[in-house]
Amino acid sequence: MVKPTTIWTKVPLSNPANRKLSLQTLLIVPFVIQIFAAVGLTGYLSFRNGQKAINELANRLSSEVSDRIDQHLDTYLAAPKQINQINADAIKLGQLNLQDLPKVGHFFWKEMQIFNVGYIFYVSAQGEYAGSGYFLDPGKVSIDELSANTKGKNHSYKTDRQGNRTHLDYVYDYEPRNELVYKQAIRSGKPIWSKITNWEAFPEILSIGSGYPIYNNNSLQGVFGVDIRLSQISDFLQKIAVSSSGKIFIVERDGMLVASSSQEHPFKITNKKAERINAVNSSDILIKSTATYLKKTFGSFREITENHNLQFTEKGRRQFVRTAPWQDKFG
Repeated sequence: MVKPTTIWTKVPLSNPANRKLSLQTLLIVPFVIQIFAAVGLTGYLSFRNGQKAINELANRLSSEVSDRIDQHLDTYLAAPKQINQINADAIKLGQLNLQDLPKVGHFFWKEMQIFNVGYIFYVSAQGEYAGSGYFLDPGKVSIDELSANTKGKNHSYKTDRQGNRTHLDYVYDYEPRNELVYKQAIRSGKPIWSKITNWEAFPEILSIGSGYPIYNNNSLQGVFGVDIRLSQISDFLQKIAVSSSGKIFIVERDGMLVASSSQEHPFKITNKKAERINAVNSSDILIKSTATYLKKTFGSFREITENHNLQFTEKGRRQFVRTAPWQDKFG
C-alpha cells in the first residue's frame, strides 16, 4: 500500500512592497484628484467671472458710447430745424424780404458759414427759388437763384469771402417744386423731415431734408428747406470717438444705410446716379456681419424698438453690439 504524499505550498498573503504601493496610491490619488478639481474649479470660476466682467465692461462702454451718439445726433440734426425757424422768424420781423431773392440767397450764404449743413433754400409757391450751399465742389459755397430775372432758369454763382457773387458757374433747367422736401412739407402743412432722396438736378447727391412751409393768411407762400448730405452724416460719425475696432452705423427701418463711421459711402454711383446700399450688402465686413446678425435675430430692423446689448461671434472673435433707436418729434 502506497502512502499518499501531501505537498504544501506556502503562498504569502501579501507582499510588503505591494502593501506599501497600495498605501501610497490610496494616500496620493485622492489628493491629486482634489488638487485637479480645485484648480479646474478655480480656473472655471475665474474664467466665468472674467467673462462676466468683460461683458459688463463692454455693455457699459457700449451704453456710454450710444448715449454720446444720441446726444451728438440730437445736436447735429437740430441745426436744420433751427435754421428754418430762424428764417421764418426773420420774415415775421421784417428782416427778410422774400421778394428780394438776391438778398435771400446772400442771407442763406451767411448762415452756411455758421451751420454745418449741405444746403439752405427757399421755394415760392410760384416756383421761384433762392438757395446757398455746396454743389459738386464741397469746399465752395455757391448762391443760386431762379426767377424772372434769370428767365426761368436756375443760375448758380460762385462767391467770394463776403458772399458776393463773382461769376456765373452753372445755368440749367430746374423745377424746385419737384423736390421731395417741398412736396412733403406742403402736404403735411407743418415742419417735417423728408425721405432720403436724390437731388433733382444732381442725382449723384443723396440727402435728407428738413422742410418748413410758410403761410400768409392761410395762403401758402413757399417752403424753407435745409438739406444734409448723407456723406456729411458719415463725416460726422467718423469724428465721434469709439474704440479703434468699433464701428457706428445708422440704418433705416428697411435696412438701407444712412451713414457709417467707416470709410465706405452708404451709396454707390451708377450711371452718375447715387444708389443706396442695404446694410447686409455693405462692403465693410463688420457692418455687413452685424446687420446680418441683427436681421436674423429680430427678423426685421422694424422690430428693434428699444436699446439692446447683444453679442455674436465673427471669425472666432466676439463682437459686442448696442442697438439704439433714434427719432425726434418730426419723425
